[in-house]
Amino acid sequence: MTKKISQISAKFFITLVLIFLSGSAIAGDFPSKPITVIVPFPAGGSTDIMARSISVELTDYFGKNVVVSNTGGGAGTVGLASIARIRKDGYTIGIVPAAPLVNQPHMRKTPYDHNSFDYICQVFSSAYGLAVKPNSPFSTLNGLVDYAKVHPNELTYGSPGPGSLPHLAMEQFLEKFDLKIKHVPFTGDGPGVTALLGNHVDMYLMPTSVVVEKEVKAVAVFSEDRVDSLPDLPTAKEQGYDITASWWGGIIGPKGIPEKVKERLSAACVEASKSKRLKNALNKLGSEMQYLDPVNFKAQVESVSETNGRLIKKLLLTK
Repeated sequence: MTKKISQISAKFFITLVLIFLSGSAIAGDFPSKPITVIVPFPAGGSTDIMARSISVELTDYFGKNVVVSNTGGGAGTVGLASIARIRKDGYTIGIVPAAPLVNQPHMRKTPYDHNSFDYICQVFSSAYGLAVKPNSPFSTLNGLVDYAKVHPNELTYGSPGPGSLPHLAMEQFLEKFDLKIKHVPFTGDGPGVTALLGNHVDMYLMPTSVVVEKEVKAVAVFSEDRVDSLPDLPTAKEQGYDITASWWGGIIGPKGIPEKVKERLSAACVEASKSKRLKNALNKLGSEMQYLDPVNFKAQVESVSETNGRLIKKLLLTK
């Protein structure tokens, strides 16, 4: 009886060793086949174009094809759900903007939250600029804030919709500096920017690329430093308002990818972040290279998710 138990124990131990060695070999050989990148939005949009540019860099680094697969729907949640439940071997990852990670799980029931993923790296960021209508009397953020404090709820700001990153960034700004400015939601940046240019709203938080493209008057850029495309536009921080806001994102995978595989993916991110070709591609889309390692990328997601979740609850935006 004892001998039989010993034989069973030995077989079990050998099986565990083989499984471990098999996993180690897979991680060590990674990648041995093409990698799929899920983009949670349709082909042709900014996220898709960025993802394809990043995939070129990953292909060059690994010597294996990195192929983009578009899985749109549900404001990005369909694609994020696919990433969360995919096989955890590193051969399917995602290139995603922040909103489906940090906003949508607070606004609707999703089969994932920000803890459902492994974070590989942040890659891109596009700062927001606070633009004002053409006939606005304001030329500085200080002037705008001073007026808003004395005239609560007189001014208006537009956004691409309730719960969008610009909407929540503006609400954070108003809350932090005790301002009351009316929100006017639109169905996207297109009609919102058109309304601003027609003097129908007083201000609009928009990507700096749109400020440049539309030649819109702006009073501040919500970033740590001035942006190259608008060197004369001061940051909010320079004017005494410690706040930043941007459209940002990076590479994630399902939670539970083997550590060695994550290290390989992370190393590829580091190399991609050094690419002038990728930097130029991002710049053409009005974005900039902003690399964050796995630890800091995850911390960024957690921090913004906490802030936006609180604002979404406060603004009664949950469904």
